[in-house]
Amino acid sequence: MKQGLKSEIIYRGLYVLTLLSVSVGVIALVMSIQAPVSAGQAAAQTAGPSATTDNSPTHSEFPEGEGKDAVLRLCVKCHSPNIILANGQDRTGWENTITKMVRLGATGDDEDFSDIADYLTAHFPPSPVLKIFVNMASDKQFATVLGVSEDEAKAIVAYRDKIKGFKTIDDMKKVPNIDAAKLDAKKANLIF
Repeated sequence: MKQGLKSEIIYRGLYVLTLLSVSVGVIALVMSIQAPVSAGQAAAQTAGPSATTDNSPTHSEFPEGEGKDAVLRLCVKCHSPNIILANGQDRTGWENTITKMVRLGATGDDEDFSDIADYLTAHFPPSPVLKIFVNMASDKQFATVLGVSEDEAKAIVAYRDKIKGFKTIDDMKKVPNIDAAKLDAKKANLIF
């Protein structure tokens, strides 16, 4: 076999391997962003959309309004409500997101999706506040959003990894040598 042909085969093999690695990384990232489904949510999903339980979450963070039921029935069954709370958009943005979710398998009728778009547009517009998911943010993101030093940001990430994630801002305040007042001042930027 000629040397040029061997090089071509090796190059193509490495190219395919690189593409596969990137694809696996993207899939892993997407899966890590989705919130795990609790046993109660799984039971409600299995029972169907009309099933309700006394212990089902009320999601008080979502204001009352036409379309809230459709959001809770169709969107929150697959995603953490925090994703919606953190990602305010204009009408076009929400419509694009809904279209993407339908392509990914979201089910409902046109009326459901119209109600969802109306509700999200009215109650979750674009926000001027930069928000981060505290259990996925990098040290650079913490430094930028919280206004802390690079060393403090690295300490936040190290502590988060040690305790397997933050559930509340009070968990973050336990990071050694972190000024709790800085965290309180930026709590609107933090998504748990």
